[in-house]
Amino acid sequence: MTERPPPIEVRNLNKRYKDGPHANQDISLTVSWGEALGVLGPNGAGKTTLVRQITTELVPTSGEVRVVGIDAVSNPDAAKSRIGVVPQEARLFDGLSVYQHLRIFGVLRGLSRRAARERADELIEELDLAAHRDFSSERLSGGLRRRLLVGIAMLARPDVLILDEPTVGLDVESRQRLWEVLQGYRRRDGAVLLTTHYMEEAETLCDRIGIIQDGRLISLDTIANLRTSIGHEYKLVYETSEGSQTLFGDDHLALATQLRAQGVDEYAVMRTSLEDVYLALTQKARAKGEADAAE
Repeated sequence: MTERPPPIEVRNLNKRYKDGPHANQDISLTVSWGEALGVLGPNGAGKTTLVRQITTELVPTSGEVRVVGIDAVSNPDAAKSRIGVVPQEARLFDGLSVYQHLRIFGVLRGLSRRAARERADELIEELDLAAHRDFSSERLSGGLRRRLLVGIAMLARPDVLILDEPTVGLDVESRQRLWEVLQGYRRRDGAVLLTTHYMEEAETLCDRIGIIQDGRLISLDTIANLRTSIGHEYKLVYETSEGSQTLFGDDHLALATQLRAQGVDEYAVMRTSLEDVYLALTQKARAKGEADAAE
């Protein structure tokens, strides 16, 4: 039996705008079936540029993008047919109901009229939109609008879902409901690539985390392995006359011994968060870049 090619393969990807910045530099990554890969980075780091090249909206300056084995640069239409996309800035059509959006976009994605109606009904149930089925889009809350946009992306049962900041601006309840939808999609062996600023979102949804800074992919691994790579498995938080202090390390008992030797008897022991890891890795990369520039 022939093994399926990975849902997303990116090799040595570069994007340089004419007379402008090098937005992506030599990025390589692979997303596996059933996996969610989260891409983190500060504003302007190149996350959205990476996403727009994978979805064929932008043509790379050099490098390769493959979607389920399809060359997305030379055959963008075939690649796009395997992807469902939720852009950061996406709009719905005023005056069209939830059901009408799903039915019409189903036909546009190549479903027959009957299949589009049936698929719209399925997604309305799956996305818990039945109570809002006949609401026009302008009557929907932000969370419901984002859920509908994910439904539109899922209409043709794509192999890959690509989401750029999918829950930005949503309240906690709306965000968690959308996470449930994405987790259900993954359980059916779908692949997810998402960018996010929410560390909790990345920790909840993602198997691996990629961190982009200044256009480069500086880290790509599981959260556990990223913690280990920088010796940040645990943190001890304690108070001094100068305020709250944090001590990081791999062995919380050794850290506690170190603090007690300094006369500190009161402290809190915690596992490091993804935010701690993210800050440590980006600061390390920034310091290295500054040192290289100074040479």
